[in-house]
Amino acid sequence: MDREALEHSLVRRLLDHIENHTTDMADAVYEVPAAAYTSPAHLEREVEVLFNGSPLVLCLSGSLPRPGTYTTVDLCGTPVLVTRDSEGRAHAMVNMCRHRGVRVADGSGETRRLTCPFHAWSYDIEGRLVGVPVAAGFEGMRREDKGLVQLEVAEKYGLIVGRLRPGPPIDMDEYLGPGLTEELAALDFGDWEICAEPHIHHVGANWKVTLDTFRENYHFDHLHRTTLREYAYGGVLTFDVFGRHLRNCSAIRTIDAIRDVPEEEWADVMPYFSYQYQLFPNTSLTLDVRHIELWQILPIDERTSEVVHTAYLRPGISDEERAKALDMAPWICETVVDGEDFWVAGRTEPGIRTGLLDTVVFGRNEPAPQHLHRGFLSALAAAGNGSGGR
Repeated sequence: MDREALEHSLVRRLLDHIENHTTDMADAVYEVPAAAYTSPAHLEREVEVLFNGSPLVLCLSGSLPRPGTYTTVDLCGTPVLVTRDSEGRAHAMVNMCRHRGVRVADGSGETRRLTCPFHAWSYDIEGRLVGVPVAAGFEGMRREDKGLVQLEVAEKYGLIVGRLRPGPPIDMDEYLGPGLTEELAALDFGDWEICAEPHIHHVGANWKVTLDTFRENYHFDHLHRTTLREYAYGGVLTFDVFGRHLRNCSAIRTIDAIRDVPEEEWADVMPYFSYQYQLFPNTSLTLDVRHIELWQILPIDERTSEVVHTAYLRPGISDEERAKALDMAPWICETVVDGEDFWVAGRTEPGIRTGLLDTVVFGRNEPAPQHLHRGFLSALAAAGNGSGGR
C-alpha cells in the first residue's frame, strides 16, 4: 500500500469537508432500541457473544518490548496475562494460579518466573508450572497438566489479539479483513513504545453509551467548546468501513496551514489529521504523528463500564515532541475524557433507564456508531438472539 497516497486522499477529503461545511454521511437516520442499553439479559448476551465469543485486542506489541516481558489486563471479569518468550513469541493465559485460583501477576515487567503470592507456585514465561513448594504434598499430580490456562493469541501489525474463552486459533489477517491488513502494515507501529502503565477510567454508563462518545465528533463544538474544539475541527469526519471494523479521520486545526498549498507541494501530512480506528467490538485506536492511544471499552454491568487507556509513543521522536505527548496525556484523560465525555455519559444513563425513551437516535452525520450498532445486533442475531435497529 502507498501510505503517502492514502494519507493525501484522506487530507483532501477533510479539506473538502472544511471548505464545504460537510462531513461523511450515512444513508439515513438510524435508531437503536433503548432496551439494547438497559436490559440485563441483552448485556449478558453481548458479553457471551461479543466479548467471550470473539477475538479482542489485548494490547499493542509495545507492551511487550523484549523477550521475557509480561503485561496484565482484565477484560470482562477475565484476568489475562500476556507474555513474550525467549524466541519473541507472544503468549496469553488466564492470570490465575492452578493451585487455588489466585492472581499470579500484576502490572507489567520483566522476569524469568511468575510466582503466585499465596503458596509460591511458580510458572515460566510460557505458563508452564516449574516450581511447587513441598512437592511431596502433591505426589500423583501431573505438573504438565497444571500450567496456566492457555488462551488463543496472535500478533501482527503491532496488535496482540486474543480470546477470553476456548476457541479456534486466530488468523490476524482474517480478523482484520482485506484493506485493513495492508493499512496497518503500512502504518508500522509494531515497535512503538508504551508511554506509561494503563489507566482505568470508571464510567457510570452502559458500555455502548461510553463507546458512542468515541465514534463521532459532532459534539466537539458543544461539549468540547473550550478544549478539543481548539485542537480539531468538530463535525468534520471521514468514515470508511472494513467489515465490522471502521476508520474515521479527524482534521487537526494545523491543517489550515496547507489549505491554500498545492498538493504537489505537500510533504508529510501526518501533522494535519489523526487516524481513529474502531476494531470490533470494543477497541478504539487513535494514531497521530507522535503517539497512539488505545482505548478498550468494557462492560461491568448494564449500568456501568470501564475504559482501559494506554498510550504508546513513536520511536525516535525528538525530546520536544515526547514532552508534548506526555504533557497532553493528563489533559486528554482528566480534562477532556473524564471531565467531559464520561461526565456526559453518566448524565445519559439515568434518562435512558426511565423507560420513557423508546430509541437512541444516530443521525446521518454519525455513520460510525450506526455501523457499530448494526454490527453488534447482527452478531447477536447470527449467534441466535438479538433485536434489530431501524
